[in-house]
Amino acid sequence: MRDGSGHLRLGLAALGAVAIPFAVIAALDPRIGLLRPRPAQDASNGAVRETVPGSIPVPARLPDRPASDEGPAPDRPCPVCAGAPVGPPIRGTLQDPDIQIPDVAAERRAQRERLIGWTAHPDRVSGSAAALDLVGLVFTVPREPGAGYRPLAVDLAGAPDRAVVLVAEQPLSVALTTAPPDRAGALGLESSAAFALAEGRPDRLAGFRALPYGAPEVAPVLDPLRFGPATLRAFCASLRLWAVQFGLPAARTRYTLIENPTRIALAGEAVHTDGTPRGRVAGRRLARLCRT
Repeated sequence: MRDGSGHLRLGLAALGAVAIPFAVIAALDPRIGLLRPRPAQDASNGAVRETVPGSIPVPARLPDRPASDEGPAPDRPCPVCAGAPVGPPIRGTLQDPDIQIPDVAAERRAQRERLIGWTAHPDRVSGSAAALDLVGLVFTVPREPGAGYRPLAVDLAGAPDRAVVLVAEQPLSVALTTAPPDRAGALGLESSAAFALAEGRPDRLAGFRALPYGAPEVAPVLDPLRFGPATLRAFCASLRLWAVQFGLPAARTRYTLIENPTRIALAGEAVHTDGTPRGRVAGRRLARLCRT
């Protein structure tokens, strides 16, 4: 037989069975936060820091370290200390790929300015010749001891309708003869060495390209003994430049290779020299050669 107290105990047990799960959820759910920790108080300034659930707690600020007169450890150099001032490098202590020579910059500037003063206006050069001869010069004998630039006489009096461009690799002193004597822009030079005119006057030159006078590159002498794609490409590029300078198509150009000359004379289409002719290519053959 059950009395009233038994019914009361059963009711309390049923109520507890239902309430316990809700109590666990309320205690563990961070959105409700019954067990959320109280905000910590910073002992240094009394500020309250709240711990956010799921984040890493930030420790209180450490007290400032007292200043110390000790510098960095010997094995740990100061990363921000300024080093000793670096002076200019001592010449000769660094690698220099160039061959060392005396300073001739001022001399080269003076030579270039003088040659520019003897160069004709490009409008006077274009159309001044009906054909263009490029002459490659090869020297296989040494100059005489104490001699300066190699002397070379170029006579165009017998070919008033032709112009000449000398392609050289050694210093030259060129004496030019033309008909009429005041003919403008009959001679051009392309050289990896310096050159000079034996008798300079205004309008004497059609132009020049020379490494000592500031040209970044020049054509090599086209020689069967050192013929190759790079040599041909550089030569043909120069040929086109000079053809444009004289206002001529490539088919109106001719190339002649001469060894050890001191005199070159043109008579019509003939070339006379005291040197040794080593080859010639002209007209369409030369144009086709430069298209390959």
